[in-house]
Amino acid sequence: MTSTTSQLPSQYLAEEKQVTSRLVATLEQEQALLSGNGDADEIPGVINEKAQIIAEMARLAEQRYKLLSAAGFPASENGMQSWLEQHGADAAKTQWNELFELAQSARELNRVNGTLVGRQMAINQNALKILQGRSGGGSLYGPDGSASVGSTGRPLGIG
Repeated sequence: MTSTTSQLPSQYLAEEKQVTSRLVATLEQEQALLSGNGDADEIPGVINEKAQIIAEMARLAEQRYKLLSAAGFPASENGMQSWLEQHGADAAKTQWNELFELAQSARELNRVNGTLVGRQMAINQNALKILQGRSGGGSLYGPDGSASVGSTGRPLGIG
């Protein structure tokens, strides 16, 4: 490996783009599973894959940040934008823009997936309340197992 000063901050952009594309595909797969399209038992594997991809993205970003710092630029996305404006080739600028668009797609997919998870958690909580007899309507069965239809309203007739 060559020294950090001879490497360009843009050299990992193609790899970052590829890894981010994998994240988008994984988030799409997660979304399909969360929407009920597929086997829900696959979700933990998808979550593990997503975590590995994110760790790889962080590693690549850290390498870019080190190269930016060595070049005298802030170790951030803004620093990369500044470096590209001053030193970047057109191909690197294009890759950076495509990477940014992929990251935006991943962010939106992740937001939607979070909403789906929250919705499913609410459904599960309501089902659990019903199973535990804590629903607003009271218990459907009495302690002896017989059906009980409790009424909190007024009687319909006098008899």
